[in-house]
Amino acid sequence: MTERKAPGWLLWGVLLLLVLAQTQAALAKDLKDGPFVSGADVFAALLFGVWALWALATGAWRRLKWPPLAAGVLVAVAIVAAGRADSPEALKSAVVDVAQYILYFLCVYLLALNALTEEGRIWRVVGLLSVLTALMALAALGQYVLWADPANPDETFRRVSSTFGLGEVLATTPLGQKLHLAGRSSRSIYCNYLLLVLPVLYALGLGLRSPGWARPALLATVGLGLLTMLSGWQFWALVAILLALSLRYGARPTLALAGAVVVFVAVSPFALPRNHYANLVELADFYEEGVRDESAITDESFQGGELPTTTEVKKRWIEWQPALSMVQANPVLGVGTGGYQLHIGQNYGMLPNFEKIEPDTNCGWLVIAGSMGLLGLIAFAAVFNGAYRTAAAQMTRAPGAALQALSAGLAGSMLGVMLAMVFSNVLVRGLSITVILLLALVSAVEALSAGAAPAEPTRHSTEVD
Repeated sequence: MTERKAPGWLLWGVLLLLVLAQTQAALAKDLKDGPFVSGADVFAALLFGVWALWALATGAWRRLKWPPLAAGVLVAVAIVAAGRADSPEALKSAVVDVAQYILYFLCVYLLALNALTEEGRIWRVVGLLSVLTALMALAALGQYVLWADPANPDETFRRVSSTFGLGEVLATTPLGQKLHLAGRSSRSIYCNYLLLVLPVLYALGLGLRSPGWARPALLATVGLGLLTMLSGWQFWALVAILLALSLRYGARPTLALAGAVVVFVAVSPFALPRNHYANLVELADFYEEGVRDESAITDESFQGGELPTTTEVKKRWIEWQPALSMVQANPVLGVGTGGYQLHIGQNYGMLPNFEKIEPDTNCGWLVIAGSMGLLGLIAFAAVFNGAYRTAAAQMTRAPGAALQALSAGLAGSMLGVMLAMVFSNVLVRGLSITVILLLALVSAVEALSAGAAPAEPTRHSTEVD
């Protein structure tokens, strides 16, 4: 292999890995508590093993491109924090989580970075990512239409959660039940995916001049994604990122997007009630309705059967306090890698610990801080802040307008990761591999820029060409 050439099968393996990650199909020892090992994780481990043997046999290991230092530091902190495990269950959870950190931030990162050694390969990954996103948005549109209930928007807005849904389908088959397959998605995960990927599609939609069909296709996918985003925080975070990207291309696209959002919000109470409920009503509501009232068990009038429901402060807010308590107990390394769920129940104090209504709505930043302390939090933030700064620099340094537009979109993606982590997590349910591939794209564009002649800064007109 030459210095800039990687075997073709490695690229195909990375492309297949990207597809498998979206199925969310996972083996689960326990369908409620896990641990969950996705099919994409197993394939990634096998692909890495084959590639590592090939690199050793051919001597290609001498020319490897390595992930940024921050990724290695994060893995090291995860390993050290695993030593905080205080029970056999905590140790098992720590082993699983550490293995996943190693797999994602070292193995998958190495695979992708060493596969993306040429510009054409970068565009193949971006093209596949665009196609997958368009298919997901179309599947979500089908859910959006079929499960509509305008009279009860609060009953159906959580059901648009498409990431293909293949994992959930496979889990219901006889073989899936025998293997304990799991594959359930959630609206938070779907909206997180769009928050991470749509900035790339939007920047390319504004920046690409050819082929002629690419711009309308990309922008239509972005519009469809916004329509099917029924999680208010992610919706507004994405709007803010897209507006910031629009400013790069002048006043016309910025005003067009701002006007479209204003019209969308204005008509949503009448024409799109679920969007109105998710993006405005629910976002501003501090309370959760339909919570099972477990205190009724001690009531003399309770005769058994299904528990009555009540209204409580949203669990996503309540869990901030016990998470902060875990950080306070050990600020440096937290309760131990993978120990968040095992320890959170001990830290509620006087706050209610009712059954969680909706999955994937924890504050991801506090999950990391509670389990790996401030060291883990800083290391995780450094990975994505470093990638953001790199991508932002490549907006003017990358060779060619297309790669500069891609870099702008990737900078938006890194901001999307950091915003998504406020009310959710990007390292769950198949998202991890997509996140790592986005990080690898940032590093790959930087590597191309380093090996190319200095590019003239691209001047952008005040109109979309």
